[in-house]
Amino acid sequence: MHPSYSKIVSLSTDRNIQGLQSTYTQLLVERMKLDKFFDMFLDKFHRKMDSETQDSPIRKLYNSKSKEYSELQRTITIAEYYMKKHYV
Repeated sequence: MHPSYSKIVSLSTDRNIQGLQSTYTQLLVERMKLDKFFDMFLDKFHRKMDSETQDSPIRKLYNSKSKEYSELQRTITIAEYYMKKHYV
């Protein structure tokens, strides 16, 4: 789970809406950075990824960043849930 998950739950429990919104904004910035990484990475390595095996360094980096993106997206969805719960 993303490191911000426990912070989001804690902020929601404390009804700290500003803190929740701030954390949500930080998560969106993080996601934009990962989006940019994937755009640049795939522009540079998309041909190599087709021919590379699953255990190549390029593929390993892609898989680790993909997992990071997935966890981040899940945490963003959780933050959205808690913000809607508090009618933000």
